[in-house]
Amino acid sequence: MVNGFAVSVPGNGHIRRELPCQDASGIWFVPRPVAIVCDGRGSARLSQLGAQAAVRAFRSQCAVLDGMLAQCLDAKRRRHGIWRHFCRLMIRTLVQPKLELAEQYGLPEKEFDFTVVFAVCGRYRHGVFQLGDGAITVRGNGMCRTVFRPDKGEFDNMTSFLRPGDEKSDRFRERLIDASEINGIALTSDGPEHLMFELPAMRPGPVFDAMFDDLASGKLTRQDLLDYLTGVRWTYDPRGADDRSIAILNPQVVI
Repeated sequence: MVNGFAVSVPGNGHIRRELPCQDASGIWFVPRPVAIVCDGRGSARLSQLGAQAAVRAFRSQCAVLDGMLAQCLDAKRRRHGIWRHFCRLMIRTLVQPKLELAEQYGLPEKEFDFTVVFAVCGRYRHGVFQLGDGAITVRGNGMCRTVFRPDKGEFDNMTSFLRPGDEKSDRFRERLIDASEINGIALTSDGPEHLMFELPAMRPGPVFDAMFDDLASGKLTRQDLLDYLTGVRWTYDPRGADDRSIAILNPQVVI
């Protein structure tokens, strides 16, 4: 059964200062399961608008390019070049709202900065993408692992944000994963990582297994994720003031 949920909540610091949540996330199942988490840059004035617009653009572009996705995700032949081309097109797609917002508000494009992780599911393989310090966790053969190490930058709090021209660079990471190896995908912003992962190795903590099990059995609800991300535990987290996002997906696809 294909199912999943996406939740973004403001961190304690944003609540105290009456600031909006700068994360945005989404998950959809038609024409295929897809999920995305965008984490707005804390020091950017209107990064929440950039993150929200990127999530909307992602959904639309996935639908428009579903034929391309079918060629690399639903066909038996592995065609990694098509997936990488899709990722480059998606970078341009997600950057465009930033440029439009910059023109609309008369501000530099960087004032709408965000990082991004996304996953797109298919019959034979799933594609994942990461730019910045978000994380992609997958479960297969009864074990959870992160696909990439988050890009924290050369110095602390110097992560990469999506920029015009990134489609021509190698700053992003992408991969195709055999669908038969995966029965759970979770995308997270960096806000909840101190409690959800064992640091510094970024080893997924027990909470992922619990969430994946509940998702597979149909017990997990969106309210469960909200309750987890807003619980008192975050008061004692050194990063508890940061916004927090989870998009979790059971990626079984029948096409």
